[in-house]
Amino acid sequence: MKLPVLKVRLNYPGMKPPAKAHDSDSGLDLTLMKVIEKRDDIFFFDTGVSIEAPYGYYTELFPRSSIYKHDFMMVNSVGVIDTGYRGTLFMPMRYLGSGDGRAEAESLVGQRIGQLILRRIEPYQVEIVSDLDDTERGGGGFGSSGS
Repeated sequence: MKLPVLKVRLNYPGMKPPAKAHDSDSGLDLTLMKVIEKRDDIFFFDTGVSIEAPYGYYTELFPRSSIYKHDFMMVNSVGVIDTGYRGTLFMPMRYLGSGDGRAEAESLVGQRIGQLILRRIEPYQVEIVSDLDDTERGGGGFGSSGS
């Protein structure tokens, strides 16, 4: 079976390439190479990589679960990287701590901070309709399916 190939360009000389810690892991670990401050509490974490996903695929960018130890969370929860994007992958991160966010961010340079996961795009069509099938839940919003 021929596996899809994710092409990765390293944007910093001598940087460590993204890799899985274990063969069975879902995503490639990404390293923080540079911190770009956007606001007092928002930072762009430069992963130092650009990618080219194979045709029929896209990638998703997630923070590593251990990022909570540093009081950061990804601003948009998950980043969807479209197949045609060739720029550097940045992770927009919000600092939730009470200390110096810039100093905390800088302390993470060289550390694994994110995961990149390759996903297949499932083809589908969109049909505009005047009615949708009824369900038990119907139009119930947040919390309507129970606790």
